[in-house]
Amino acid sequence: MNRIATSLAALAGLSTLAACETVGAADTASAPQAAPVERSAADQALAAQGLAPAVSVIPQSGLKAQTLASNECGLFLWSKTQPDRLIFFQRAASGQARIIIANETVDAAQTANRGTIFGQFMTEQAFLTPSGQQVLVTFQPGEELQGGQRIEDGRLTITAEEGWRTVIPVLGVSACKP
Repeated sequence: MNRIATSLAALAGLSTLAACETVGAADTASAPQAAPVERSAADQALAAQGLAPAVSVIPQSGLKAQTLASNECGLFLWSKTQPDRLIFFQRAASGQARIIIANETVDAAQTANRGTIFGQFMTEQAFLTPSGQQVLVTFQPGEELQGGQRIEDGRLTITAEEGWRTVIPVLGVSACKP
């Protein structure tokens, strides 16, 4: 009989320990854990030299819907990716553009305007973001539409301060609201 009582006492003690461990495990599971950052061999080699890898400026999201006022024209450019995203918007004669860089919406100031005339825009434009990135927009005009014109082939080139360049193929439209 003494052996059964000892076994029951030991079993009760184990169940108490298990309950304590379960509570502790629940507390740990509910706390957000930081995922370990995996670094490629190339990133590790750069880090060993005291350098950092390039930061990706390719948008993973798009601009929200952009609207035009009456008698206003705009230039809308979408990335040629799957899915395509609105990544550039410019109002005619505004001197600035709204651009998605990485996943941040920035208003960039126009620094150059050249090329051929495309409605109220030029086919080559340069912009400077507040953080110092240079954005070059170049495109080829496409077929005319009622109230606008297509852009079937173009590119948005983003140059970071460190000199890294990213080229994003784009398509779009220039449109005017009556």
